[in-house]
Amino acid sequence: MYTRKIVLFFFMVGLVFLSYGQVKTNTEFNNERLKINKTGMIVLSSWAAANITVGAIGWATSSGESKYFNQMNVFWNIVNLGIALPGLFDSKKDQTSSNGKLIKEQYSNEQVYLLNNALNVLYISSGALLKSIANSHPDDEIRYQGYGNALILQGGFLLVFDLVQYLRHRSHRKESKSIFFDQLSLSGNNFGLKYSFK
Repeated sequence: MYTRKIVLFFFMVGLVFLSYGQVKTNTEFNNERLKINKTGMIVLSSWAAANITVGAIGWATSSGESKYFNQMNVFWNIVNLGIALPGLFDSKKDQTSSNGKLIKEQYSNEQVYLLNNALNVLYISSGALLKSIANSHPDDEIRYQGYGNALILQGGFLLVFDLVQYLRHRSHRKESKSIFFDQLSLSGNNFGLKYSFK
């Protein structure tokens, strides 16, 4: 009986030492999560602004396939900018949360980027499909080729962007698991542990 308690005690002491120097408060964990989001939204809004600027110039000054390529880049990145700017402002808010809410927000971030990557594959496939059917639509061949190339470019960028963001969030979660050790305490009567959610 006492042997199990002693083994459990040393096991828990070992866990505390393993997590030493890595323990983060909810605020620290959340601030790092928001920083990852902010960096991502800066990258996305910069990409969108550059594509809108270059695309608008190309749309106005070019013709043929290039005109439609630039046109689609402008349209696509107006949407990207519409997503990035609110996300950028949202990432500046101090959203210190309870453990339960933090866990939910963390997993929600990861799931959104995974879902987006499935959509990005669809965008790239749609671009490839447009290019493949362009020859069978002579009246729209140039437009289909331009739009198809733009979809492949934009989907490819977002595929890399969303994958990097997902891996950054996942890495942050895995490195910060020790945040919850400060919620461990000895129970009142018997030798044991209890975990409290705030």
